[in-house]
Amino acid sequence: MKTQRIFGILWLALFLLVIGIWLLKLVRGGDVSSDLAFHPLAGVVYLFGVIASAFVIQDARWARIAIAIMAMAIAVLAIYLMWQARHWHPVDTCVVIFALASAVVLLPRRAAA
Repeated sequence: MKTQRIFGILWLALFLLVIGIWLLKLVRGGDVSSDLAFHPLAGVVYLFGVIASAFVIQDARWARIAIAIMAMAIAVLAIYLMWQARHWHPVDTCVVIFALASAVVLLPRRAAA
C-alpha cells in the first residue's frame, strides 16, 4: 500500500513537471510552433495522469490501472525512440526502468485465497 502511494507521488511529480515545462516554454515565447498539434492531446493525457496519480495516493483501483497502462505506454515509447536514435541515454533508461517497475507494482492482483 505504501509503495503504491510512493509511486503515485512520483508520477504526480513527473506529470506536473512536464506540464510546467511546457507552460514555461509557452510563456517565455519559446518555439513551440512545431508542437502545437501535439501539446493539446498530450496535455489532456498528462492532466488525466495528474488526476489519476492523486487518486492512486488515495488507493483507487481504477487509478492504479490507468497509471500502470500509461507507464507501460511511456516505457514502450521510450524504448522505441531510443531504438530509432541508436542512442541509449542514462536518463531514458531510468525512465524505462521506473515505468516498468510502476506497471508491475500498480497493476492490481488477486488476493491470495
